[in-house]
This record gives sequence, C-alpha cells and structure tokens, in this order.
Amino acid sequence: MGKSLQPQNAMAVRTPANSQVTAAPAASEPVTAESLGWQLRAALPPLRLHSVSLYDHKANVLWLSEGALGPDEHGLVVEALERLSAATSQHCYENSLEDGRVAIFLPVRAPKRDLVGLAMILADIKSVGDGVLERMVSPPVRAIMQRVAVLLSPMAGRVASTDSTGLTLELTANRLAMAERMAAAMSTAPAGKPRVTSSAAESLPAHPVKDILELELAPDPPPGGPAATGKSRTQPSPAMTGTSRSLGLDPASVILEVQPFVKLRAGGRSRRFEVLARTPLRDSAALDVLTLQRLLSWLGAHRAAWNAEPTSFTFNLSISTLEDERFLQHVAACLKSNGIAAETLGFEIAEPLCVQRRAQVEHFIALCEQLGCFVVIDDFSFDSAVLPLLRSKALRLVKIDPKLTSAAIRDKLAQATVVAIVQAVKVLGIHCSAKRIESQGSLQWLTAVGCDFAQGTALAQLQPLEALASAQAT
Repeated sequence: MGKSLQPQNAMAVRTPANSQVTAAPAASEPVTAESLGWQLRAALPPLRLHSVSLYDHKANVLWLSEGALGPDEHGLVVEALERLSAATSQHCYENSLEDGRVAIFLPVRAPKRDLVGLAMILADIKSVGDGVLERMVSPPVRAIMQRVAVLLSPMAGRVASTDSTGLTLELTANRLAMAERMAAAMSTAPAGKPRVTSSAAESLPAHPVKDILELELAPDPPPGGPAATGKSRTQPSPAMTGTSRSLGLDPASVILEVQPFVKLRAGGRSRRFEVLARTPLRDSAALDVLTLQRLLSWLGAHRAAWNAEPTSFTFNLSISTLEDERFLQHVAACLKSNGIAAETLGFEIAEPLCVQRRAQVEHFIALCEQLGCFVVIDDFSFDSAVLPLLRSKALRLVKIDPKLTSAAIRDKLAQATVVAIVQAVKVLGIHCSAKRIESQGSLQWLTAVGCDFAQGTALAQLQPLEALASAQAT
C-alpha cells in the first residue's frame, strides 16, 4: 500500500553534512540529469541504497546511479506518476516491494505544480526508520529537485548550450539561473495563459541515458574489418557457436513470436513477454540456441526501444538443452556480445521436467542465479518435489497449470490449489501467472484471488518479435 507524505512547514530539519551538493555549480560546469542525480544521491539521508534514478513524465529513464531496473520497478514508476500527477500536494510517495525493498518517489514539478518527472530511491525497507521520509523533503533535497524541474521545463531547451552536439542536455550555472528566472515568471503568469505541462520533456534533446540493458559491450570492430572474436576458455560445441544455417536450420522457416504477460491488477500493461518459435523443425536443442541468438541479436539491434522501459523475455527450454552445461556459457557470451543485461532473459522449465530431471534442473537454476538470468516454472501444480526449487533467488515466476485454472470455476479442490499457489509464492516474493485464459469469468476470479499476470489469446494476440519495436514507437 503506497503512502504519501505532506510537507511539514514548521518542522525543523537538520541539514546533512554533505549539503554542499546543492551549491550552484561553477559557471563552466554543465548541469545535466546525471550531475543533478549524483547530487541528489549524496544529499539523501543515510539509507541502504540499491539505486537512485530520474524519470520524465512518460516514465523514460533519464539517469540511473547503479544496477539495473526491471519490469517490476518500471511498473512502480508508472503507478507513482499516476498518483503524484493527480495529487499535486504530495511531496513524497512510498511503495513497498515484496523482496524487502522500498521505493520512495519524489515528484519533479513545474512552477504551476504540473508533474514533469520524478526521482525513485530504492532502498532496503529496514533502513527506512522514523524520520527518514521527513528528511526526504529537506531543503537540500528540495533545492536539487527544483533544479531538475528547471532542467525538464520547456525554457531549459531554449536556453540550452548552443554548441551542444544534440546528444546531451546541459545548462551552465548562468543559463540555469536564466531558466529559473523564466520559470518564476511563468509561475506568476495569468491563469488564462498556457501552463507549463508535462509535455516539457518532448521539446528537449535526448539525454545521456545510462543503458540499463547494457552488461558489457563488445569492442567496436576495426574500420573496414570484421568484428574481433575472442576465444573463451571453454570451447563450446558447434551447436553452441554455429550460425542458423550451420546448425541445419533455415532462418526463413523459424518465426519468433511473442505473447505478453498481461498484468491483472494495475492497468493491464506489462513489459514481460514469452518468446515462441513457430517452425516445422524438430531439433529442440538447436532450436533453443537459434531462439537465443535471434532474440538477443534483435534486442541489441533495437536497444533504443527498451532503454526507457525495462523489459524481460522468456522462452521454454528442452531437456537436451538443460543437460548441456555449455548452453549457459553460450548465453553469457551472447549477452556480452550484444550488450544485454542478464536480468532481461529468463528460461521457462516445465514442472514435469523439474521432477524427472531434478538434479540437472537444480544445477541449471544455480548457474542462472550466478549469471543473473531468471527462471520460470511452467505448468506449476504445487508438486512437492518441486517446492524446494522455489528457494532460489533466480526463481521469479511460476505459471499455473492451465488444467487447474480452467477447472477452478467448477471444482473446489482446483480452486483451493490455485489460491494456495498464489498465496504461497507471494510469501516467497515470486510472481504467478495463469495461461490459456479464454473466459472473462476466469480472468475476473484470478484477479480477485491475487494472481499477478495472465496469458491468453482473449487477452493479447501473438505478434511477431519484429513488430514490437514499431509498437513501442507508437
């Protein structure tokens, strides 16, 4: 449950020892989203921080201090923007995550109180004690947020450095002061005149956004020559390194489609997709490798479509792939060569496979945890042999067996099992999803019992992977 904080005008707030971060920069020092973000991080009260990030009014990431952000965090940002946009008197908004973190949001408001962005502070919930939220709106923090507002307001674009390359937005101290005076003048303008709206960010040049999908970019190939290919310590098999044609697969015969996970309780929008390969081929291990290569290559080529809104993709693995330790070595190499964060990629393993190949699955999940990829248990039915796997931090999602969800409307035992799954995984900080949902009655019941996501042609149709980038542009 989100909490809001109203400012206490009479409250005495002790200025932090590092309050010099709010001092005006030198005339030659540019003011950017990154520089203000670091100032904000330094001015915050003592917390066990995970990250600090800045966003515009469309939830696009302008700056991220460290780590990576996923769909869960992005969903919280969208929710906070909606809440703070409607409640102009709120100066702080808090929302707890199920994994022991808390997200604290500070609004960035134009002079007329319109929301032009926000800051998100992710910290351990145990470190947020009494008085911490009050210090979140201390004078040093408010001063920095006002400077961020000036940076995101329309006049900032007009007084921005004319010798900029167009790839950064930066203001010197003199130009920032000019923008602040213009903002103050607009705040006293007659009510009939146009207001500073949240469309401010649209008029700004692109910011230097830290690539949240970037793990480690491969070096650029030398001019006029092929890209360098370093040799790994362990040489993968030809099936791990070959192109689709060398694997005996015709790329034209393999079509990658995506099915979204529809969020049931917060507007229906989600940034999670399952990748499905439509092909007449039967070589499952080679198909897994091809799916991986095609997906990560496509993500690397369309990185701009996913930078602002963190996204995750999953696909099902075969038995032969699970038993081949070289597969995850190949995954790591593909992630690195395409500059994709491991958190973007997840692997679905069917529950019967978890029971039949328990040792191999345990080993695979442990390696995924080390790599940073996540794991999904598909067709989950609460089998006791699978429950110990839920202890792994790599386990992020279970997909309920569709036989249970389809029977739950008419069968009490199936109904009780679904409710037990939803509640049990919630305690463990794991999301749950239903699949093959075709009726509105099932959808409403699953929403009522607390299921997080659902899939089904009645909710969202399959679409080609290549169509996602154009869909994002609109």
